[in-house]
Amino acid sequence: MKKNVIKTSVLSIALAAILATSVATVKANDNVGNPVELKYISSKTQLPVYQLRLNNLTKGSYAIAIKDETGVVLYNETVAGTKLVRNYQFDTAVPEGAKLTFEVNDLTNNTSKVYNVSKTATVVENVVVNEVK
Repeated sequence: MKKNVIKTSVLSIALAAILATSVATVKANDNVGNPVELKYISSKTQLPVYQLRLNNLTKGSYAIAIKDETGVVLYNETVAGTKLVRNYQFDTAVPEGAKLTFEVNDLTNNTSKVYNVSKTATVVENVVVNEVK
């Protein structure tokens, strides 16, 4: 019984430490000067993950749409709040050469930001020849 209590308290402390560092990391990365940021986050599952960060200090409403190169809406949502962070991942792999468009419309101020996303692959092969004698 004592071992279970000790394990539980150690796990609680570890979880609290992880949460405290993650909150501190978010606070350190706030960028109020850039109200909308879109980043590509690689994934171990080979499915791309895109992170959208809204750095607004006052509560606002935003319409977010993700479209393909032909303009077909793949996903859309409306969010509200301050300092919102959303991660977007598709269920299937995005075809090579496909172009995505992320549109973020600020419904409060009637402004918009548009991001075009495309992916290219480059193969680099280095051959080194060294003289031994």
